[in-house]
Amino acid sequence: MAYTLADLPMFEELGEERLRGAAAVARLRRYAAGQVLCTEGDPADHLIVLLAGRVKAGRVSAEGREVVLAVEAAPVAFDKTALLVDGPHRATRTALTEVEVAYLPRAAVLELVDAEPSVAARLLRTLAATVRDLDERLLDAAVRDVPSRVAAWLVRRCAAARVPDTPPDGQVDAGPVPPHDRHADAGRVALHGGQAGLGAEIGASRVSVNRALRRFERRGLIAIGSGEVVVLDRPALARLAAVPAPSA
Repeated sequence: MAYTLADLPMFEELGEERLRGAAAVARLRRYAAGQVLCTEGDPADHLIVLLAGRVKAGRVSAEGREVVLAVEAAPVAFDKTALLVDGPHRATRTALTEVEVAYLPRAAVLELVDAEPSVAARLLRTLAATVRDLDERLLDAAVRDVPSRVAAWLVRRCAAARVPDTPPDGQVDAGPVPPHDRHADAGRVALHGGQAGLGAEIGASRVSVNRALRRFERRGLIAIGSGEVVVLDRPALARLAAVPAPSA
């Protein structure tokens, strides 16, 4: 567990003794796919660290519709903001696969933040990135149409994943990528929640997401595979994701 904790950005500069101390006070749990790790509104008295697997974060609207906020893969820590302000969990997190989770007590995490400047600095950078992502999503919902939102989502996922320039075998499940389409900007973006999950994240229907993806594919910007999209021309998608000018 100590080695997995070291993979988290906020802990990666900690010494081995500190990491082992954090691991010693952590509580380890395993969940099957479909089980709930934490529920929106419950007290956030532990830092939840996903050690293995994938988790969906969602909230329920006033109309009873689930809004998917994110699909996250290990290693990642949840609800850092709630932990710092002694607040509740802001989302319900559900295992999409079999997962392994470590619960670090709030007191132990705050002690590390106080004692280790590197932890505090990296935590601030992580929170700043979260705020920036929320700003982008708010902007998406306010001024972008569905194709622009899909393009922006793909561009952000490419940047976050640091995807390789081309798929290792030059293939996607939908078929081989033509040699002239193997741009230096190609990379795989997983659709862990499928097209419906992507739509829930950006506030669009599965049908409209599928329509946008098919349009991008016909233009040679992406290749649609099984459970993934291969981005073939990231600069072109970034241009499509640009915020439209306000109408006069």
